[in-house]
Amino acid sequence: MLVFLSIRDFNYLSATLGRRVADIIPGILFLSALAAIAESQSFAIDENKALSIAFAISFSALIIYGLAAAAWVAFCTVFFSVVDFGRGYKEHVFNTPLYKTLMNASNYIISVLAVGFVYKQLGGSFLIELPFPEKSGQFGTIIIYFGQKMLPILTGLVVYVLVNNLMIMFYFLAMSGAKPNSLREWLRIFQWSVLSMILIGLLGIVLAAIYWAFGILSVILFFGPFLMFRYAYAGFTSIQKGYIDTIKAFSAALEAKDPYTIGHARRVEKYCEIIASEMNLSSNRTKVLKYASLLHDIGKIGIRESILNKPDELNDDETLEIQKHPIIGAQMLGNIQFLKREVKLIRAHHVYYDGSGYPEDAVDEAQLLETQILCVADSFDAMTSDRAYRPAMSMEEAIDELLRYSGTQFAPEVVTAFIRGLNKRKNREEFQDIFK
Repeated sequence: MLVFLSIRDFNYLSATLGRRVADIIPGILFLSALAAIAESQSFAIDENKALSIAFAISFSALIIYGLAAAAWVAFCTVFFSVVDFGRGYKEHVFNTPLYKTLMNASNYIISVLAVGFVYKQLGGSFLIELPFPEKSGQFGTIIIYFGQKMLPILTGLVVYVLVNNLMIMFYFLAMSGAKPNSLREWLRIFQWSVLSMILIGLLGIVLAAIYWAFGILSVILFFGPFLMFRYAYAGFTSIQKGYIDTIKAFSAALEAKDPYTIGHARRVEKYCEIIASEMNLSSNRTKVLKYASLLHDIGKIGIRESILNKPDELNDDETLEIQKHPIIGAQMLGNIQFLKREVKLIRAHHVYYDGSGYPEDAVDEAQLLETQILCVADSFDAMTSDRAYRPAMSMEEAIDELLRYSGTQFAPEVVTAFIRGLNKRKNREEFQDIFK
């Protein structure tokens, strides 16, 4: 199908427009190289999203030269890019399983062809078909034309996201099967992708107009600011990662100091993820919860080991001292700018739904939904963990405790969501791993 499109399109361009293929190929090769470079400069926004402007270049190739050119640029984007998503190594065609590379290439090519098909069917034309002399400085004229064709363009971009995301969803369903909230998660990704692809598509229009009106050098100069932004952002995320790695080291030091906390933060993090998923929290709020759950007991580093490791129940003075750990933790992390939201949760994670608990001056922070989620997750893990002075409760006994104190210690909607999430996952391998 792709070969057929290539021969047909190039023959059409040569015969109908009086252009030799040799006049077109250099431009397509330039855009292919630029797309591979742009994809290689993509970067992760968070655990679930990455940003790349390679599609802007593929879209430019589409609206300049047509379907075959766009398919070729999309192919080169996948097969000649070298990307780094922070996994400790660079990913490229030689260290990626062939089936994954073929899946990515097929997805990208089919999605780009879908854009072009919809664009043409709704009355759009490619630049090479229009009476705009190449390199004539007609930037404004080209922008006006595409402004008039905005409905076909926007419709095509939405179709691109729909086709792309559906193929990804079917791929993961085939590889790992359906998971809870798969459809809801797909819709969330689709909404985010539509907005980003529309913005990147509009960038592609500007890029096409610059390329057609002013030439290759102008395109290279146009990309300079984007590369600067990319490296500035990469530097910022590197600093963030450094902070998080340092904090993880503190957390590991705490586990070494208090044997009863081993695995506690990891389990609380998983419980928070379950509740967040059941309550449809955004990925941004879920990420805050994950960091807060990882760090919520970090203040115990400032508590004497004789108290942390005491084999009996604590006396009143010892209890008062250990109740200082939320404040100590908040003070330790308070100057880290990007953890401001997490610090609020850490400070108040022992304040209950009815305002009881500690510290007494953290009631405002305790009213946050994320704080109550962390409180439920932390309490559940504490109840289901062994202590020197008592054995662990069973999951059923701990759930009974959550229900008994729902509305007083624990937020009712959080308890309901958590129990629902536990029941969905309790027979799954991923849930059993939490207790390892």
